[in-house]
Formats: sequence, C-alpha cells, structure tokens
Amino acid sequence: MAVPRPSGNVLTTLRDLRRDSLGTFTRLRDEHGMIVRVPVPGARLYLVSDPAVIQEAMTATGRTFAKGAGRSSDPDRPGFQPLQRILGMGLLTSAGEHWRRQRRLINPLFHHARIADYCAVFADLAERTADGWSDGDVREMHTELTELTLAIVGRTVFDVDLDATIMRRIRVWLTENMDTARRGANTPWSRLLDKVPLPSTRRWNADRRALDDLVYQLIAARRASGATGNDLLSLLLSAQDAETGERMPDLDVRDEAVTLLLAGHETTANALAWAFHLLGRTPSAQAKLRAELDAVLGGRLPGAADLSRLPYTRAVFQESMRLYPPAWITARRLLAPREVLGYRLPAQCQLLMCSWVVHRDARWWPQPEEFRPERWLAKDADRPRYAYFPFGGGPRQCIGNGFAEAEGMLALATIFRRWYVTPISDEPIRPRPLITLRPATTVPMRVSSTLPS
Repeated sequence: MAVPRPSGNVLTTLRDLRRDSLGTFTRLRDEHGMIVRVPVPGARLYLVSDPAVIQEAMTATGRTFAKGAGRSSDPDRPGFQPLQRILGMGLLTSAGEHWRRQRRLINPLFHHARIADYCAVFADLAERTADGWSDGDVREMHTELTELTLAIVGRTVFDVDLDATIMRRIRVWLTENMDTARRGANTPWSRLLDKVPLPSTRRWNADRRALDDLVYQLIAARRASGATGNDLLSLLLSAQDAETGERMPDLDVRDEAVTLLLAGHETTANALAWAFHLLGRTPSAQAKLRAELDAVLGGRLPGAADLSRLPYTRAVFQESMRLYPPAWITARRLLAPREVLGYRLPAQCQLLMCSWVVHRDARWWPQPEEFRPERWLAKDADRPRYAYFPFGGGPRQCIGNGFAEAEGMLALATIFRRWYVTPISDEPIRPRPLITLRPATTVPMRVSSTLPS
C-alpha cells in the first residue's frame, strides 16, 4: 500500500510549497493524515505529523535514523547538511564520533549552574534595551531584539561588548550576508553556488574569511592568556575530554563558537519578536504578565532564582514558541527500510517533521490558533511529549535549550516589568519560513508606561 500523496499536478504542489510552505504542509496534513508523500522530484520526502513517530525519529537518531542527506546506512557517517557552509562541523551539523566527543566536551558548559551565572547578563543587557526607550516611542522590535540577543551572545560567548571590533564585524556580516546564507542553506546545490562568481557569493566568501580571521585572533589571544574566563570561548578552550584528556583543536573551537553565535542569537531573537507581537495583540495577557512581575519582582531586576517563580512568564514564552517555533522544520533520514504508520518506507528516505503543523494540531491544542498562555498552567494537560518540540529532542536536542529559555524569560521579565507594547497596525505579521521562522516584515510597536486600552 502506497503512502498517500497529493493528487493533481506535481508542479502545482511545488509552487504552493515555494509560495506558502507553512500553509501547504498544514493542508497536506489535513487532507492526507499523519503521513503524506511530499512530491519533490529526485527526493523521497515524507511529512510525518504523529508525535509518536516524531519521538521515535528524534530519540533513535544515531541508530536507525540520521541527520543530513546521504546514501550511507552507517549512522556514524555524517550526511551533507547545507548549514555546514556556515557553521562548519559544529554540534548542529556533525555526526558520529566527532559529534559524540564534542557533545561530551560541551555538555558541562550548559549545566544549569553555568546558565545561572549568565542570568545577570541576560537581565542587565535587557535593562539597557529598556533604558533606551521613552514613553510613546515606536520601535522596530525585531531589530531591537536581534541587537539584544546579539549583545548577549557577544558577552557570553566571547566576553566582548556589542561595539567591540568583532561584534561590529559580525553585525555587518549578518546584515550583508544572511540572505546569501539562507539561499545556500535552502538549496541542495549550495556547494556549487560558492564557486559561482556572483557578487553576493564573492562578498560572502570574503566576509566569511574576515569573520574567521577575527574568531581565530580571539582564540589565539584567549589561549595566550590562559583561557581562565567564564565566557563560553574560554570554557571551550579549557574543556578536556573525560575519556581521552584531549582538548579541542582551534578548528573545532571556531565551529562551535560560530554555531553558538549565529544559531543562538537568531533563534532567540525570533522567539522574542513573536512573543512581543502576540502580547501586543493581547492586552489581557500583558496585564497578567505585569501582575506576576509586580508581585514577584517588586520593581527589581529578575535573576536566576526567579525563573521558577514566574510561571506565567514561562507560559508566555512557551506559547509563543508553540505558535511560532523558531526551528520550524527538521528532518531525519531512515537508515534501513522500516514500517512507519502502517507503510513500508525505503532506506535513505527523509522524514520531515514540521513543528508548525504539529503545534497547531487541535487534538493536543484546543483552539490551536489562539494565543493562550494559560494552557501551560493546567496541571492535567494530557498531550504526547512530542506534540511540542521547539528544541528538537533525543540525543540531538538543542544543547542550548535551557540557555535560550532562561534568556527569553528574563528578557521578557526585565522589559515588561517597565513597558507595555502596542502594534501600530491591526494587520498580523506574516511569518517567513527560511532556516528559522522570521517575521516577513518589520515589527513596529509603540511602547508605553500604561496598559493600552
């Protein structure tokens, strides 16, 4: 029995995916169920929306499933991932023994005690953002929050300020090159694009070399000083493998630092921008958020000890990532033929798992399109574990999930204890699904010291 697939012209489905991938994936699930063949020529892609299958694919990654495109049935052989052109062989893109060694080395860096040490940085930099606003200002929130998360990553990864040379270079690189990076990461021929002498490609390659030079200069300076700091770069340089006693070579340190820098700041900036957008359209949620912050903080800055005392703040961040998951789609490759939801799937096919679709499944999320932070406060919520997976799951779950949650919560708590926000237009902000789920347009909002009516 064949897996269901869309009827009609394949070109029509491909056009729909290009124009509106989120809506098209949702329609495919609605029309065909928990598994459907996605008709992309030259590829065997299956959209799966069943939480039990997603859980199996996530937790069995490295055994019966693998990341990346390829033909090998060896789970330790890394498949090709376009993001390698940006991130190298960091945790997000590596596999096999290299990935296991890096994970062992990096895990202690994200222990909850380490994250607690960074919470003061999160709140301090968010307070600086709030200090720059005046009552009645109109602010472009995606830009503001991108600057905030970039400053946080600059301080925690490199122990440098946003106006330091390397951060100025990174900001230019992001502004001028991210469209080129996204273009390459979303096309299977990205390695060939790097060799085509297009103006954007030449600029990309030159700026990437300049960025690498700056990162290697920081690595050399930090090694010369003994790498005794509490920033993640120093910790990467001083980390020792418990099994072998080895330290990371400079290339691996570069790949992990750039992964933390680029992947870390963009996903959290997007999550916060969507949270501001949703709160701005829901004054009642802003009022509940402020009431909790007033009761718990009493006007002071939040800290690590407050994370467990701010359940509504956490619920706001979780609900925002449910509706607008920053990493909106992921894939796993089947290493051997396997039965999935009653269908025999071939080896080397790809299972697509779209959190945008699963997070809007009415079976698990009543009134799924509504922004309802209260749903996270219910004690008897009965839903599968993988009905919600904004950070992935299993052994390849995002290593920075605790860092991102603390950062997001403390940024919200710091800013909303002082300000309210109102969108300047009633038009909803459309998402733009690229590597991450970004707002398709600017997110202009008016800030005020009183709750909008």
